[in-house]
Amino acid sequence: MMPKSPIPCKSHSALHRFKILAAPANQKTPALFLDRDGVIIKDVHHISDPELVEICPGAFELIHCANQSRWPVVVVTNQSGISRGLFDWTSFDRVNERMISLLGTSASISAIFANGLPPGSPSQSWRKPSPLMLIEATKYLNIDISQSIMVGDRLSDLQAGCAASVKYIFHVLSRHGIKERPSVLSWYNSVDNQSGISPPILTCLNSLKTFPLSIISSKDQKSS
Repeated sequence: MMPKSPIPCKSHSALHRFKILAAPANQKTPALFLDRDGVIIKDVHHISDPELVEICPGAFELIHCANQSRWPVVVVTNQSGISRGLFDWTSFDRVNERMISLLGTSASISAIFANGLPPGSPSQSWRKPSPLMLIEATKYLNIDISQSIMVGDRLSDLQAGCAASVKYIFHVLSRHGIKERPSVLSWYNSVDNQSGISPPILTCLNSLKTFPLSIISSKDQKSS
């Protein structure tokens, strides 16, 4: 069984990192995949100061619901500030530690997958819209990706979820979400119209406060 202490990534480059913070479930379980900036914490451009961390409205309730249903909660985040030299992994870790502290034990994170790659990185890298961070997480947490959820404020978040074959994708308005909503809808319509492709179910939210928690409730999980 996977130990509960954080496990830093050792098998990838300096621009790829993950930490596993919880043991895997005994049987395959859907996961809640979340982007970090603009979804869990308020988007402060290239945040590196833990004192600036503020939990987004509805994030605690969503993560707590996933915990109650024993769904792993996996953060998947692009952090191009690393490759741009704006901050380092130590600062990134401090921001995460502050986020975890503010969420508390009732809304715990199971794993954090991150990359510091710049825009325009190869499609086979970890940078979203690549699905590889989500796929990598399934190896450690016994995740049923086909019943999982991806929540993000950028088009690339939803494209990563779609490419990983999750069941639901949610777009949330935030600083980036507002300007990306038209692109999200345009992209989704094009995917939906492609012959032979069954896209995940898209829901657009103004805030996580209106997230339909019943999708990840224990009752619904048992009946699915």
